[in-house]
Amino acid sequence: MKYINLSNRLRALTELIDIGAAVADIGADHGYLSIYLAQSRRATRIIATDISIGSLSAARRFANDYDVTESITFMVTPGLDGITAADVDTVVIAGIGGETMLQILENAPWTKSETVKLILQPQSKIDLLCRFLYNNGYNIRETRSVVDKGKSYSIIVVRMQNY
Repeated sequence: MKYINLSNRLRALTELIDIGAAVADIGADHGYLSIYLAQSRRATRIIATDISIGSLSAARRFANDYDVTESITFMVTPGLDGITAADVDTVVIAGIGGETMLQILENAPWTKSETVKLILQPQSKIDLLCRFLYNNGYNIRETRSVVDKGKSYSIIVVRMQNY
């Protein structure tokens, strides 16, 4: 079996996912994160979503190339539409703007459950996202910075305040 090689940014995200987690990879693009989670068996359930049919088709092809198609549920959907807290305990949203992330979270009030862990890697508007999180009862538990191909990225780990 050939193994997927992740970028520094994606590898940093995987390190924040608890072993045995049920993960939603939102905006999965080509599915590299989901493929890694399936290959490493770090996650017990993996849902890869993207709003783009083309991106999700590519993710499915790559998953087939890495022989993990059966381990991943693929969904063409905006954000977290069609997913509930009963489906996952960890939500990864990476590589999109903070304003889009906050819209995704606004449309998925179940992410306020104390059992849900959010791992967010916004490409822009981090201040706007952090203000939204604070104003809506989310608690930033950890932040990390990672450099990948000369660019710096911030990663935010979030849970509800009462957790």
